[in-house]
Amino acid sequence: MVVPPAEGGLAQHVIALLRGLASEGYQVAVCCEPEGPVAEAAEALDFPLHPVRLAAEGPSRTLVSVVQVARAVGSLHAQIVHTHSFRAGLVGALLMPGAAGAKLVATIHNFPPAPPEGKAKARRRDRWAVRTLLRRADRIITVSEALRSDLAALLPRAAEKMLTIPNGVDTARDPVDQAAARRRLGLNVSAPLVGMVARLAPEKGITHFLRCCRIVSQQRPDARFLLAGEGPLREQVEADRRGLGLENRVHLFGKEEDMRDVFAALDVLVVASTMEGSSIAAMEAMCQQKPVVATGVGGVPEVVSDGETGVLVEPENPEALARGVLGLLQDTELRAHMGAQGRRRVKELFDMQTMVARVKEVYADVVRADLERAGGEK
Repeated sequence: MVVPPAEGGLAQHVIALLRGLASEGYQVAVCCEPEGPVAEAAEALDFPLHPVRLAAEGPSRTLVSVVQVARAVGSLHAQIVHTHSFRAGLVGALLMPGAAGAKLVATIHNFPPAPPEGKAKARRRDRWAVRTLLRRADRIITVSEALRSDLAALLPRAAEKMLTIPNGVDTARDPVDQAAARRRLGLNVSAPLVGMVARLAPEKGITHFLRCCRIVSQQRPDARFLLAGEGPLREQVEADRRGLGLENRVHLFGKEEDMRDVFAALDVLVVASTMEGSSIAAMEAMCQQKPVVATGVGGVPEVVSDGETGVLVEPENPEALARGVLGLLQDTELRAHMGAQGRRRVKELFDMQTMVARVKEVYADVVRADLERAGGEK
């Protein structure tokens, strides 16, 4: 398993997969940063951990990563190299010619990186990297149909190797009591609460969410807001909160041990992303019976059913987000209906155990011919 520096949805996906493989006796080595949630999960499961710095850019750094992953593949005599993200996927693709028959499964969690403006060399490099991954992978898993379609358009002849396996969340546990969750978080038990749970990164639309909060607060002075996450925009978020006069209205939360309390505390979740392969935050909120107001970008409409489990709006439009939020805050019955529909939808389409089972089916499929030649079971 080859994983870039990851928190949030990608880390949650990988950790669920690692736990599922451990429960059925798979032998797994994990190549990732030596610290962080994925490394902690690998060590807790007693999987060998091979430190690999996938965050650094540049050809020389990429080649070092290829050598490091090759050692891990050799030490395990791995049949499968499973990468997550484009950067990890490129490392896996460059490794394949000397991988002693190992098969490459690449999970893509988001859309290809936008080419830098005015940097033709970088654009050519990025295009080459994505195409190399698509050509050399034995299977390409995408977390949404929108993402699969986008990649198939980049390299049509690789489309037959692509399939969609949506992200999953733990649907087995009952929803958390809202009032109890708010008390544990130190929040007002009775005030309307609107929140966003996301990595504090440009593509998550944090500024649009904060501007939405200001609009909503002008019409609903009783409303309060929550923003949970960490990331490179932390200082900017704090400055924007001050600049918009929201310091006493928007509660900022960092990493929580169990984010279920955060989702359970809300009345409405907002997803303000400008680019999104899928939305685990929306799934988690729906699992806690919360309606979602979301931008209809990427794979988000495959998660949030407009008018049934939430409201979809155009991206980069705080006013549209605010209209969706205000409509839900004033209609208790609609919130309850959408919440119930959301939980049913998540249990049906986005269950974590189903996701793990489908990935294992992909593993079986790509090694089946080798197993048959070796006399193993199908």
